[in-house]
Amino acid sequence: MKLCFNHLLLAFSYALDCVEKDYFKTTSYHGKRVSYICLLLGEHFALNNQQLSDLVGCAILHDNGLTEYYKQGDNTQEAEFLKIHCEVGEENIDYIPFFEDVHNVILYHHEAVDGSGPFHKMIDEIPLYAQLIHIADWIDVNYNLQDMSEKEYQNILLELHKLRNKEFSDKVVDAYLAALTYDKIIINNDQLENYLRENIHNIYQDFTDSQMLAICQLFARIIDSKSPHTRTHSIGVASKASYMALYYEYDEEMMLKLFFAGAMHDVGKLVIDRDVLEKPAQLTDSEYTYMQTHAYYSYKILSDMQLGEIVHWASYHHEKLDGSGYPFGKKAEELDFIDRLMACCDIYQALTEDRPYKDAMSHEKSIEIMRSMAVGNKIDSQIVEDMNKVFGKTS
Repeated sequence: MKLCFNHLLLAFSYALDCVEKDYFKTTSYHGKRVSYICLLLGEHFALNNQQLSDLVGCAILHDNGLTEYYKQGDNTQEAEFLKIHCEVGEENIDYIPFFEDVHNVILYHHEAVDGSGPFHKMIDEIPLYAQLIHIADWIDVNYNLQDMSEKEYQNILLELHKLRNKEFSDKVVDAYLAALTYDKIIINNDQLENYLRENIHNIYQDFTDSQMLAICQLFARIIDSKSPHTRTHSIGVASKASYMALYYEYDEEMMLKLFFAGAMHDVGKLVIDRDVLEKPAQLTDSEYTYMQTHAYYSYKILSDMQLGEIVHWASYHHEKLDGSGYPFGKKAEELDFIDRLMACCDIYQALTEDRPYKDAMSHEKSIEIMRSMAVGNKIDSQIVEDMNKVFGKTS
């Protein structure tokens, strides 16, 4: 598949920002602003295009381990959670084999150069990229860069001088002072988006099957980690879709597209507040309506990734043939065969996995329920029978 990976990440950063906002009430566009600051700092250090691309990719993904917070719970101490989300984030990044020299960048992006950080690493043990992400993250979390006077900006500079050789190294503070003048740091969201897309030094490239599978695994791990009850759901849907692609004798590229659509179909759930996503009781009508918006957000995020037909294959998984589905109320004539297939894969995977309110159902029971849905003109009856043939053999 031909993709621009960092453009893919820029679109994904919206979902990661929603997760961070849910936890820490940070402002929108956090990931993009951290990436923007890192890009200017990287240019100051004369990094080459590949190095800048890797730095920006890590900056966008610097808090990808935050969804692990749901597993740990609200009682985790801040210092311990900083370690946990850095460790998980580093583990996730290991799925991306085409980043060059990013070892320990995510792991140590909260380290202070005086050894007072969560892992107590000293300056010579902290990679430069990690140091750049740390200062960019600290500034955006602690200051409102969207609406700041030049006088207020001087407070940042004063604070940075106080933190020299404590939180940040001399060379990183000096680089910030040189590269991030007031006129450069104050940038609106539209300008920010355009600047990053025009300057991240990454072109569309063909990714191998193994590289695309790594990308799918990365996104699916982040998405599914938000809810401990669906920790394998996205990969499950992706696997079911690829099994069906084999049955229909699609070529390898098509099979990979279906796997990608399955891995990304619930990306919109990252936008949903955890109080609703993890509510132990039945949702109210308004909460259920809000929960349904995840499918729209999947559509929005995937559209921004410019993925062509994969966008509707992934985001129409709750549409129904009779028009009663969501988010768009599509009817049978508006849903192509792959749209219908992905909806069936999502339903089958959900029925056959454990949830807080039910045990995993058998293949036979799941197909029985899906046949009933097909009779009610909700899903495609032929696909249900095809899935019965494919998964009946493996159950």
